[in-house]
Amino acid sequence: MRSSRSRLLRFLLSILSGALFAFAFPTYTIGWLAFFALAPLLIAIVQSNGAWEAFFHGWLAQTVSWLLMVPWVIRVMSHYGGLPYVTGVLIFIAMSLYLGLFGALFGVVVKKLRLGLRFLPWLLVPLAWAAVEYARTYLFTGFPWNLIATAIVDYTSLIQIDRFAGPYFTGALIVVPSVIVAWWATQRTAHIARVLVAGSFGIVLLAWWGTGLVAAKLISRPGAGETFTAALLQPNISQEMRWNEANVLQLYERMLNMTVAAAAHGAQVVIWPESTVPLSYTDTTFFRASIEDLSASRHIDVIVGSVATDPARPTLLWNSAFLASGGKTIGHYDKIRLVPFGEYVPLRKMLFFAQKLVHAVGEFTFGTNDFPLAGKLAYGPAICYEIVYPQITRAQTLHGATVLVTITNDAWYDGTAAPAQHLWQARLRAIEDDRYLLRAATTGISAFVDPTGRLLQTLPMGREGTIYATFQARNTITPYVRFGDWFAWMSVVVVLIGLIYARRNADRNH
Repeated sequence: MRSSRSRLLRFLLSILSGALFAFAFPTYTIGWLAFFALAPLLIAIVQSNGAWEAFFHGWLAQTVSWLLMVPWVIRVMSHYGGLPYVTGVLIFIAMSLYLGLFGALFGVVVKKLRLGLRFLPWLLVPLAWAAVEYARTYLFTGFPWNLIATAIVDYTSLIQIDRFAGPYFTGALIVVPSVIVAWWATQRTAHIARVLVAGSFGIVLLAWWGTGLVAAKLISRPGAGETFTAALLQPNISQEMRWNEANVLQLYERMLNMTVAAAAHGAQVVIWPESTVPLSYTDTTFFRASIEDLSASRHIDVIVGSVATDPARPTLLWNSAFLASGGKTIGHYDKIRLVPFGEYVPLRKMLFFAQKLVHAVGEFTFGTNDFPLAGKLAYGPAICYEIVYPQITRAQTLHGATVLVTITNDAWYDGTAAPAQHLWQARLRAIEDDRYLLRAATTGISAFVDPTGRLLQTLPMGREGTIYATFQARNTITPYVRFGDWFAWMSVVVVLIGLIYARRNADRNH
C-alpha cells in the first residue's frame, strides 16, 4: 500500500512539474516558476524504481508541458490546414507525446547518473538539461521552441547572461534552484551542507543579478554614432484575405501607401512583414518595379518578404526577403529553417495526410546563405519560425549584421499564445547578438527590441499600424557570437563522462 501511494505521489509530482514549466511561458508568463519547475520532476526521478520509471516521469512531465503550451497547433491544422478538427487534435496530441520524449531522455540520464548524498554530482543535472535542449534544437528537424531561458526574458538583469554562452548556459543556471530543492528533499544531508550549498548559490545569484544590472544599464546607453529610423509595417491582413485573389491589388496598394507614409514620416528603412502580398517578387514585374522606384525616389531601403522563384528551376519555391536600395534589388535572403508540415513535409510519402496543411506545402526549398543584406545598414534577416534558432542570428551577426530584422506572419495563431511565445524567443536573439531587433508582423505582434531584450515599442495582434524605431547600428561581438554553442557541446561531453563514471562505480560496487 505504501509503495502504491509513493508511486502515485511521484506520478502527481511529474504532472505538477509539467504544469509549472508551462505556466512560466506565455500566456501565463509567470517567469519565476522556471527556477523551480523541475524540482518536483527531479524528486520523482531520483525516488523512482529504475530507469524505465524515470523515463516515464520525464516523458509525462514534458508531455503535460507541451499540451499546455502549444494547443494553438489545433487551430493551425484544422482552421487553416484544411484538416478535420479531430485530426488536428490528434496531431497536436501526437506532437506533445513526441516532444515529451526529450523529457524522458532527461529522466533516464538523471537516473543513470546515480546521484547521492554529495551535492557536487548533482551539478551534472543542469548540464543534462542543457544537453537535452540542444538535442531538441536539431534532432528530427529540430524544435527549439520555448527553451527554458525564454521564460525569464522579462527579468532584464538576469537574462543578460544569455550573451555569454547562449540560451543553453542560461537554461542550466535556471535549473540549479530546482536541483537544490530536489537534493534537499531526497537526501538526508547535514544542516551545514545545506546552508553551504544554498549560500553558495545565493552568492552566484547575487553576482549574476548584479553584473546583469550593470550590463543592462551600460548596453542601453545611446552611443555617439549615427541614428537610423526604421518603419515596421503591420497591415493587419488575415490569412483569408491573402488567399482571396480578389484582394490582391487592394493589399498591394495598402502596403504601398503605408510605405509612402513611412517615408514621409522620415523613415530610412521600411520593413514589410513575411509574404504580405500574395504575389511573387521575382515573377511580378510591376510589384518589383514599384518597390525599386520607391527606394530610389524616397531614398529608403525597403525589405519585402515574398515568395521567390528561379526560371532555371521552375518547380522550386523559396520563402525570401528582398532588399531594394537606390532603385535596385540588391540582395535577397532565403529562409534556412523551414516549418515542418507548414513549408515542407518530412517523410512526405509516409505522412500523406499532411500534404493538405497549407497552400504550397512541401514545395519550399531550404535556403543556404546566412549572410546579411547590405544596404544603408547590414541587416541580419530571420523569417518567421527560424528566429527561434539562436544559431541563425548568430551567424548573421558573425558575418557583419549591425541590426537584426525578423519578418513574420503570425495570423495563423490569432487568439492563441503562439504570437507572444514567438516574440519572447525573438527577444533572446537581441541579447545574444547585442543588436537592436526590428520585428514586422502581418497581424502582430510587431516589436522594436533593444539589445538588452526590452520591448521599446509593440503593436498588439489585430491592429493596423506602423512602429517607428530609432536605433543605432552596432558592431560589438558578444562571447556567444564569437564562440557559439561551446557550452552545449561541453554539457554533452561532461554528462557522457558522468554516465560512464556512474556505470563503472555501480559495476565496482556489485
